[in-house]
Amino acid sequence: MNNQLLITVSRQFGSSGHQIAEILAKELHMPLFDKDDIAQAAKDYGMYTKVMSDSGSSLTNSFLFSLAANMYTLGQNGLSFEQQISMAEEETMRNLAKEGPCIFIGRAADAVFSDFPNRVSFFIHAPLDWRIQRIMNQYDLTEGKAKNMIKQMDKKRASYYSERSDNTWGDSNSYHLSIDSSVLGPNGTAQQLLAFIRARTSK
Repeated sequence: MNNQLLITVSRQFGSSGHQIAEILAKELHMPLFDKDDIAQAAKDYGMYTKVMSDSGSSLTNSFLFSLAANMYTLGQNGLSFEQQISMAEEETMRNLAKEGPCIFIGRAADAVFSDFPNRVSFFIHAPLDWRIQRIMNQYDLTEGKAKNMIKQMDKKRASYYSERSDNTWGDSNSYHLSIDSSVLGPNGTAQQLLAFIRARTSK
């Protein structure tokens, strides 16, 4: 399994990262897994966390909500809610990777699969003004609301990553390649990433 190609894509909010990952998946004929896909896979694999009503844990994303709603115990005594969720998510991702070459977007996947020698990790970023325009158009928001959404989502992603990795979210040292998607746009950026993947796998 560790010799298979596995691609991870991290991205700033509004940088077209998901769209770019979809292009990669289509061109490479590889499945793409985002947080919703992982949540569904957790359900399929039967991995749910029982959340006690007095745990004080807040369900801050769809993955947590999906797990909590099904009320299945992992039996990890002594672990916090967040630790159990993290373990369930990582195990789910590794189970998905066992099925063959694939692409993960977000979820600190580069850290989860740091032991994969054929892992290729990307970070997609873009200038704030460019991202604001994209989010304004995508969600029909004012400039101020779009800017606030971007800052909140980037902060959330950075926090999630720091909880699961010793590296820094967005730091180029944490990835094989960081790229500004505003220069070539989603399609052009995807083509550059494809060239990088093919060059790396042809060694």
